[in-house]
Amino acid sequence: MPQWWSANWKNRLIFGAQHPSYAIKAVVRDLFAADERFLAALAGTTVSQIREFLGEPFRDRRFYEHLRSVETEFGGSSSIGADLYAKRVVMQYAVIRAAKPNCVLETGVANGVSSAYLLLAMERNQKGALYSIDVNDGSFLPSGKQVGWIVPAWLRERWTLRLGDARELLPRVLAELKSLDIFIHDSLHTYDHMKFEYEQAYPYLRDGGILISDDALWNSAFPEFTDRVRTPMSSVLRGIGFLQKPAG
Repeated sequence: MPQWWSANWKNRLIFGAQHPSYAIKAVVRDLFAADERFLAALAGTTVSQIREFLGEPFRDRRFYEHLRSVETEFGGSSSIGADLYAKRVVMQYAVIRAAKPNCVLETGVANGVSSAYLLLAMERNQKGALYSIDVNDGSFLPSGKQVGWIVPAWLRERWTLRLGDARELLPRVLAELKSLDIFIHDSLHTYDHMKFEYEQAYPYLRDGGILISDDALWNSAFPEFTDRVRTPMSSVLRGIGFLQKPAG
């Protein structure tokens, strides 16, 4: 079975040729296990365990064959965001496997690539539930497909999907859940909306809980919020922002 870096090598070659600076930095980080070192500290585990988790989805024959079966319908442009096997997605899987959360809330589902990985991690943990909010904009989906269509039926038992505007649904869902282990922002990536979601979700994170933000470098919302909450444990890895809520 391949690893994340070899599962879609043609896509990676094209992306690397188009974005050589990003590709070189990514290779250097991989050589020194920089991402793995931070994730291990964040989730309270070892670098070797994080590396094991990063390769795990591709050794799961049922899950890997499912990803292969949806490739044609999903697309597969030269965009790193259109990569079913991207490390930026698998890192979130590794955090779930290591942290073993009971309650995870994400905003933004679209095709459901990240959701599928998160649910696989929970299934392997035999623990946890994923609550997802999506605005249900079909323009971002293949024709005839519904939000989260990539999530296989055999992983949906732990999943609750709510459709609607996060500005309305997020406060309601947070009030219902009362406490979170992990919050993941992956919806509208504007400064105002990202700031809104961080500020809504952060008070519900337990001490030691983790906030993850996709496209954290698109604007200054994530670094500003990190500075405001004064957490010593934060980083942006491959465009994904990670921070841990300090105790107390």
